[in-house]
Amino acid sequence: MPARIFDDLLVCRLRSRFAIERVKALEDPRMEYERREGDVRFGERRRMELYFYAGEWVRIVGIPDAIINNVVIEFTITRQNIRHILGRAVIYAYMCMRENTGCATLIVPTTGGGDEVGYLVIPNSGFLEYLSNELAEVLKGEVEGLRNPFCKSCLYRNVCPYGL
Repeated sequence: MPARIFDDLLVCRLRSRFAIERVKALEDPRMEYERREGDVRFGERRRMELYFYAGEWVRIVGIPDAIINNVVIEFTITRQNIRHILGRAVIYAYMCMRENTGCATLIVPTTGGGDEVGYLVIPNSGFLEYLSNELAEVLKGEVEGLRNPFCKSCLYRNVCPYGL
C-alpha cells in the first residue's frame, strides 16, 4: 500500500477506502508518480518500506523526495493546508528509523498562497497509534465520509456521495 494512503486517511475515511480498493484492483498510479525524479535533486531518493499494524500487518511503501542523514524531506504541491500530509510524514520518519536511531520528516510546501511555511515532524507513538486505529477501521468495515474542502479535487468524487 502506498504511504500516501495516510494522506487520504486524514482527509476522509471514505476516500481512503476508495484508495485501498483501487490499490487492490490495480497498480496505484500515485506510486508511478512518486517514482519519477523531481526537479529538485539533493540527498538520496530511494524506496522505503515497513510493515505497519492496523488490525492486520500491512506493507507500506513510499519514496520520499530526499533523505539526508536522519531527515526525510518531502516537497508537497497543495493549495490547501498541509496537515493532511502529517500521517505520511510520520510513516516516512518511522521508515527511516529502520536505518538510523532517530529520524524526522521535513514537509516543504512548494506552492504559495497559504500561511504555512512547513512542518518538521518528529513522530510520537500516540500519533502512530491513532493512524493504526484509523487505518484498521477502514480496513475492517464500512466507513462513511464527510463533505470537506477536498471533495472538489478528490479523485473519487464521481463515485462518492459527498463529492458531487
